[in-house]
Amino acid sequence: MKKILLFILSLGIFYTFTQAKNLEQEQNTSSNLVSVSIAPQAFFVKKIAANTLDVNVILPPNSNEHNFEFKPSTMKKLEKSDIYFTIGLEFEKVFTDKFKQNFSKLQIVNMQKNIALIQTHDTHEHSHEHEHHEHEHFDPHTWLDPILVQTMALNIYDTLIQKYPQNENLYKENLDKFLAELDSLNLQIASKLEKLKNREFVVYHPSWTYFAKRYNLTQIPVEILGKEPKSKDLQKLITLMKDKNLKVIFVQNGFPENAAKTLAKECDAKIYKIDHLSYDWENELLKTADAFSHNL
Repeated sequence: MKKILLFILSLGIFYTFTQAKNLEQEQNTSSNLVSVSIAPQAFFVKKIAANTLDVNVILPPNSNEHNFEFKPSTMKKLEKSDIYFTIGLEFEKVFTDKFKQNFSKLQIVNMQKNIALIQTHDTHEHSHEHEHHEHEHFDPHTWLDPILVQTMALNIYDTLIQKYPQNENLYKENLDKFLAELDSLNLQIASKLEKLKNREFVVYHPSWTYFAKRYNLTQIPVEILGKEPKSKDLQKLITLMKDKNLKVIFVQNGFPENAAKTLAKECDAKIYKIDHLSYDWENELLKTADAFSHNL
């Protein structure tokens, strides 16, 4: 009789333990959804959140982050999200107020909080008014500097522990690991770029401003005010590249390549693709640093 009672008691303890374990797994497995604008942000969020939530990336692969427009399908995913992490892109600013009004559940968080942004000036004409305007805005491409990403990681962590406090210990452990990885990545990149003969590089879209600043490089953009360069601008670039003996033009997916091809032909230079929007963010930065070290 005692053996039977002990067996029943053991079954009860095992069942209770199993149920608790299943509950813990359910809590740590995602039914929660957060949204981000670009793939690198998703990489950062998953580094901290692991499998506790799903991440919806708004910008499709091989897109230009500067001319993207929201679609109804995008809105549906956003409406279902708990959090939307923004990163200073133009398409976010157009809709942020509407999101706040219409999606009462959605928490909008600026991932660039506490980061000193670099100011740029964009001069262009509004075609419907034919008026000349100068707009002062900030370069959003902070995600290409590993040290600035540490600040983003802290912003992500602070937001997630408020929304999902049951996972705080896991998030803190993952945050500490990620911060250490970012320190290591920064040192690896700095080492690869330390002995460059030429610290200037030509790139179609000027998305590498913060990367260039961090590693003492100078970015020379092909694009002029968000558009393909005109003939006179191309001629200036051709002269500049020849004078400085620059033999590679870096291009990105989602942007036109006609001007880059013209430059390559005129300057006997090669075209090299880099991806500033890759989800494989860490490897992409190392790959870019290698490309710079071998071609500059």
